[in-house]
Amino acid sequence: MTSTPTSVSTPSGADAGTPIRLGTRGSALAMTQSGTVARRIEHLTGRRVELVRIRTEGDVRTGSLASLGGTGVFVTALREALLDGRCDVAVHSLKDLPTTPHPGLTFVTPEREDPRDALCARDGLTLATLPTGARVGTGSPRRAAQVRAVRPDLEVVDIRGNVGTRLDRALGPEADLDAVVLATAGLKRVDKTDVISEYIPVETMAPAPGQGALAVEVRTADVVPGDAGTVPDTGLADALADLDDPATRLAVLAERSVLARLEAGCAAPVGAHAVLSDGGLHLRSAVAAVSGAGRITRTMSADLGPYAAGNRACADPELDEIARDLGVRMAESLLALGAHELAPLGSPVTLATGVPSAVGPAPVTDAARPLHGDTERA
Repeated sequence: MTSTPTSVSTPSGADAGTPIRLGTRGSALAMTQSGTVARRIEHLTGRRVELVRIRTEGDVRTGSLASLGGTGVFVTALREALLDGRCDVAVHSLKDLPTTPHPGLTFVTPEREDPRDALCARDGLTLATLPTGARVGTGSPRRAAQVRAVRPDLEVVDIRGNVGTRLDRALGPEADLDAVVLATAGLKRVDKTDVISEYIPVETMAPAPGQGALAVEVRTADVVPGDAGTVPDTGLADALADLDDPATRLAVLAERSVLARLEAGCAAPVGAHAVLSDGGLHLRSAVAAVSGAGRITRTMSADLGPYAAGNRACADPELDEIARDLGVRMAESLLALGAHELAPLGSPVTLATGVPSAVGPAPVTDAARPLHGDTERA
């Protein structure tokens, strides 16, 4: 895959001689996301950041996301660039990141953007008001399954392409669709919220685990002291610690733990959404049949005790354990309710987390946690 360096505006006093190279996909959305992170790192470190464009397998190959293998097609080349030294930092959309750990790499999660899905329809139509037989485009099996579950009378069309290309399918001069479903976060980041006709509630369409969040990934040896005596970049390590948002971290950790336990990637119709409020972590998950013929939804909560208040939490390994445990228990509950009969699921995997700490994340245990929840099957 090719890499092309691009300069980012240098902050006053930045050390132009030692740039930090930030790897990114080349799409307009990816460049916007990465540019935001780059400017933040420049501010935190006082060093110049240079964007390095990396072409990934998902950018090169055509076909549906499911046919490409789903999880990992947009991140493998970026990780290779990190490991072989072509860049020092990589920015991913977290929902694209596999849940299995990658040896030698660590990531953090900045504050999350709106995780909801958005309907972009002609004439300001909503999911409820689209006429029978309307054509709705999406490249996500999760979105397709949930659209079919809510509106089985609609025709779901598989589409690929960047944000602009997909929007043109519904809103352009030669539109052949009535609507498309995209991530609200992406539309906000490229300043296209005016095309949204409906912010779809998470109760109607559970987002992809990690949707709306970014993963800022680095080589672990650059931020954590190693056995071989490597000396980490303390400036970069401090910047990553500042970028990591505890509330986002816990929410996406719970969501991705559901995915990890189910071994369900981008090609599986599984959604999860977690939020911190009232000192607790509240998780909603859904598994739907690809055909839309059935869907299981479940909500569960975990008390974060003295570690959190309201919608804020401190950075503590104990909270990571609680969030992971909540996600695992959610997945076990979905399996007990028959999730494996609705969707193609696999066996459990270990969840990758990003903790720039010499101590590292606490292990998952089967200790009892204060949980409560309810179930809905449709």
